[in-house]
Amino acid sequence: MADPAKTLPLSSAKSLLFRSGNLFQRGLKLSHLRMIVAMEETGQISQAADMLQTSQPAASRLLSEMETILEARLCVRGSRGIEMTNAGRALARRARSMLIEIREAEREIEDIKHGGGTVFIGAVTAAAVDLVVPAIRTVQSINALLEAHVSVGPSHLLIKDLLAGDHDFVIGRVPEDMDPRQFNIREIRSEKIRLMVRAGHPLLAENKPVSLARLAKFEWILPPPGNLMRRTIEDVFISRHLPLPHSSLNSASLLVTLSTLSGTDAIAPMAEEVTSLLSIGGMIAELPFDGTIEIKPYSLITARGHRLSPSAQLVSDHILARIEKPELQNPQI
Repeated sequence: MADPAKTLPLSSAKSLLFRSGNLFQRGLKLSHLRMIVAMEETGQISQAADMLQTSQPAASRLLSEMETILEARLCVRGSRGIEMTNAGRALARRARSMLIEIREAEREIEDIKHGGGTVFIGAVTAAAVDLVVPAIRTVQSINALLEAHVSVGPSHLLIKDLLAGDHDFVIGRVPEDMDPRQFNIREIRSEKIRLMVRAGHPLLAENKPVSLARLAKFEWILPPPGNLMRRTIEDVFISRHLPLPHSSLNSASLLVTLSTLSGTDAIAPMAEEVTSLLSIGGMIAELPFDGTIEIKPYSLITARGHRLSPSAQLVSDHILARIEKPELQNPQI
């Protein structure tokens, strides 16, 4: 007699695969999922076709097939392209998740076959320096075959890539114009800002904190308009009824900032974790001033409903361990 316990997984699988109304039984294919995601991404049937390297008639046929299978309108054509209906957005959201899971299954099987594993992480600069790199070093001391890919950039780009499945997780901030319910969010800590100048800057000779009013008279190197660090700096000046700092060079590039600092008397805001690393060489120094600047906390963010691969989960666990256990902040590896 068969063990009832052993029949439960099969029963569960049969229910999942063959229950009434199953879309794949009704003809939904992988090509349909790819098309609806491409349509939502581009807002154009023709551009979606180009993205999938197919013809526009073939793309239109896939759309028609999907609407027949679902018995629902998925988009409305207009002079400027297409606008997704609620049903279209719902299908695109689920399709994106399914495509990511299929890709993750392939990746996880490859990791099992070859060992080691891979992890794709997006992070703002401070978190990359202070959390991501040390956590990866720790994991690689245990598993030398782990391959890590780290992208550093502004949160809005990192989050976009996270939703596209290009990152396992992101350490950053959810943009204000995005629904936070799309994500699992574990807040970490705020980002302290330090003001950096070249070694030998005239303000360093005073050996005392400099007022923000004096700093306003110098040239600044700031991230592009709209950047959170820039907005935070500008808010501090506004709160003290001071004119906004002038920035003739706007760049989020650390190399561009360092190159400009080395030959000018400009002032550049940087995350504390980055300044601690850069000050070691003696080329730049922190400029003391009579105030503090903090950016709102960054978080460890994953896409809701997406399970991390074993390798990504291991790195994530080590990052959180560094937050929860201060003694791990400077591990000897």
